[in-house]
Amino acid sequence: MSTPANPAKILFVDDDELVLSGINLTLGRNYSVYTASSGMEGLEVFRKDGPFAVVVSDFNMPQMDGSEFLREVRKLDKEVVTMILSGGANFSEVSDAVRRGGIFRLIGKPCPTESLEENLQQAIRQYRTVRAEKDMLEQTTNGAVRAITTILAAAKPLFFGRSERVRELAFDLGKSLGLAIDWRLELASTFSYLGYLTLPDEVQEKLYNNEGLPEEIMDVVKVFPNFANGILKGIPRLEQITGIIDRIDEDYEASSPQEDDSAELASIISLAKEYERYASDGFSRSDIFGKLDKSPRVYMPGALDALRTIKDYSKGEAEVEEVSVDHLKSGMRILEDLRLPNGQLVAPKGSKVDQQFIKVVENYVISYFGNPFPERIKVVMR
Repeated sequence: MSTPANPAKILFVDDDELVLSGINLTLGRNYSVYTASSGMEGLEVFRKDGPFAVVVSDFNMPQMDGSEFLREVRKLDKEVVTMILSGGANFSEVSDAVRRGGIFRLIGKPCPTESLEENLQQAIRQYRTVRAEKDMLEQTTNGAVRAITTILAAAKPLFFGRSERVRELAFDLGKSLGLAIDWRLELASTFSYLGYLTLPDEVQEKLYNNEGLPEEIMDVVKVFPNFANGILKGIPRLEQITGIIDRIDEDYEASSPQEDDSAELASIISLAKEYERYASDGFSRSDIFGKLDKSPRVYMPGALDALRTIKDYSKGEAEVEEVSVDHLKSGMRILEDLRLPNGQLVAPKGSKVDQQFIKVVENYVISYFGNPFPERIKVVMR
């Protein structure tokens, strides 16, 4: 039998090397098999070579038993399907581990190859079902959030235009740091700005430009995470988003790790927000990193180095240009507010030019029967 083109990746963990050799021999032709002889080694393989569709573990192992190992695996990947192989262990103990650990199946040991393959096929189908549901949720959620954010960015360009740029940079940071990047980062980056909608436009503009405001208003801004979470808490499956938003304004503390990755996701959003704020103010990349290096904020380890790689200023600073609105191109960033003759703000300084931005500008030109904007606009290609 030939090996499938894209065989499912399965990790087997057992402290008996003979068992692992037999599994490689009998299943290696039809699956992409990885093995480990202990729970600790299994976690190393899982982190290094994952994601896996299925993880199968012996129950009785020294130092870390199968139940403990699979609990740690589930913390790293909630979609992976886990199974326990059990021989001489107490049945009630193993059954309790299965019940508490979200384990898909308990298989008796020794297990005939035909029976093991049947269980593996069922586990793989379960994994693909879960993944398909998750992918559908992510695509639907991300598509809806992007559509809403695009509309809000046109109607309320200050902070929702900024949220799009923060989300994009946070995604790049997360990928660079090897984090699980999904719909949670999308929603947390966007909804962390919801509170600004409750402020008058002139107050929003002063906040955006870092102008001094009364202490009473700054106290209101401090509780914006509570406002966002109050809206989200009634929506099923968004509990994780509120946990991320709560931590964005906190320092990342490696000494107090969370059970999930909310602290890491919050930290990269926080760093993306800080970079974007300085970039919108017109600071050069080298100046921005000078400020970030002196900042008292604590970000997750490696985040600043990842940002340096993404925003590599060793290539030199981008040159400032002045262009007419009909020469705006995707990838530019405007360095001054774009306003109508009556003073209405269409896009604040720091806004990134994309196809949606260009379309909004074109619509204004058509509506005013001519260009209502300044003849030349300062931009930089970033």
